[in-house]
Amino acid sequence: MTQSQTVLTHLTNNRKITSIEAIGLYGITRLAAVVHTLNKRGVLITTTTKTGVKAPYAEYSLEK
Repeated sequence: MTQSQTVLTHLTNNRKITSIEAIGLYGITRLAAVVHTLNKRGVLITTTTKTGVKAPYAEYSLEK
């Protein structure tokens, strides 16, 4: 399974993913690049900026 397929499956099943989840669960270190690839293929993904303890981070979800 490719990284794109893995992320799309996760989003379909769990609705949201962050970079930390992608690294911990799947070993995907460049989640933003995978999301960009999926967007180019026509998958509508929303990016939400969340406030972290030390820095903001992105949370990706499928558009409804």
